[in-house]
Amino acid sequence: MTPTDVDDTTSWQRVASRAAHPSAVPELLGPGELLLEIAAGLGRVTVPFDFTAAPPQALTRELVLTTPIYDVWVMHWPAGEAADLHVHQHHVAFHVVSGELVDEQHTLRDVRRRTLAAGDTALVPAATPHRMTSTAATTTVHVHAKDPE
Repeated sequence: MTPTDVDDTTSWQRVASRAAHPSAVPELLGPGELLLEIAAGLGRVTVPFDFTAAPPQALTRELVLTTPIYDVWVMHWPAGEAADLHVHQHHVAFHVVSGELVDEQHTLRDVRRRTLAAGDTALVPAATPHRMTSTAATTTVHVHAKDPE
C-alpha cells in the first residue's frame, strides 16, 4: 500500500463519517434530538481523566468543540457540587461520563428529579429551569451539548 492509497482511504472514510453524522441532516431530528446524539456520541468516547490532571476544587467547564450548529463542553463536578437554578434559551443535552448527577427540572406543576449515572444521556428542554448536583463520592464528568448562544 502506498501513501496515496492511505490518503484516499482516509479521505473516503472521513467523507462517509461526516455524511453519517447526525448534524448532516438536522431537519430530520426533533427538537433536542441532535444534541442528544452529539452528547451521547462524544460522551461514549470521552475518558474522564483526559480532561483534568487533578480533581477540581470547584465546578469547571471546558469548551472542546464549537460549530455553527452546536457547542460541546466537558464539565467536571467535585463531589457534592451543585449548580444554581438556571434556564437555557435552547435545548441542552448531557451525557454522564463518570460519577452521578441529579437533574432537577422545574415546571409550573411540579419538580422532576432524575438521577443519571455514567452512560446516561438526558435532555433539558428550552426555557426549563433546572439545577444539577453531583451526588457521586468522586468527581463527576459530563459532556454538555447545546446550541451556541
